[in-house]
Parts: sequence; structure tokens; C-alpha cells
Amino acid sequence: MKKQRFIASIIEIVLGIILVVCCISGIIEDAYWNGMGTALIFVGVLQLIRHIRYKTNDDYRENVDIEVNDERNKYLSMKAWSWAGYLFVLIAAVAAIILKIYGQDEMVHLASGSICLIVLLRWGSYVVLRRKY
Repeated sequence: MKKQRFIASIIEIVLGIILVVCCISGIIEDAYWNGMGTALIFVGVLQLIRHIRYKTNDDYRENVDIEVNDERNKYLSMKAWSWAGYLFVLIAAVAAIILKIYGQDEMVHLASGSICLIVLLRWGSYVVLRRKY
């Protein structure tokens, strides 16, 4: 693991603490930021623990390196992303239809817009990758 990940973990923890302190002291009154700060602290601590374990445990380091560099895992990861994309489009399309039936027009626009965005992202990625490879 890189040193940048270690630094990013520290930054996440510090930002989380700042958000929580600002919410507790009343500087920020929206509870959303308190939850966001707590989540940042939690994620930062977990990433920091992973980094420390990677540096101190040889067996863990070897397993992580194999997992990251293994071609089968890379293939499975790419396949999982493609399935997730297809499933997202299908779920959002069904949700748009159901939401329209129930008269939730704002939510229909959100679901339809997300479908449009993912289709445009897929098309743009295809164009870039076709030129690159």
C-alpha cells in the first residue's frame, strides 16, 4: 500500500473530527454533517488499520498483493462492474415506471436522469477505450 493512502486516512480522520466538533459546538446545525463526520472517522480508522496491518504482517501483505495483481480477480472485478451497471439500469427503469404509476414525477425524473447518465458514461467510456485499444 502506498504512503498516499496513509496520508489520505489521516486527512479523513481529521476532517471527520472537524465536522463532528463543528456540529457539537453548534457551528453547523445540520445533523447530516455530523453523520458524515462520523462516517469519515470510521472509514479513516479502518483504512489506517489496514495500512498498518499491511506494513507489519508479511502474510497479509502477500495475500493483498496476490489479490491486487491476480488476473482472475481483475477479470471478476470488471465483470462485477458490468453486471452492476446492467442491473442498475434495469432497476432504475422499473423504478421509473412504478414511480410514474404512483404519481411521483420528481422521483421519475431522478430515476430517468440516472439511467441517461449511466448510458452516456458507458457510451463515452466505450468511445475512449475503442480509440485507446
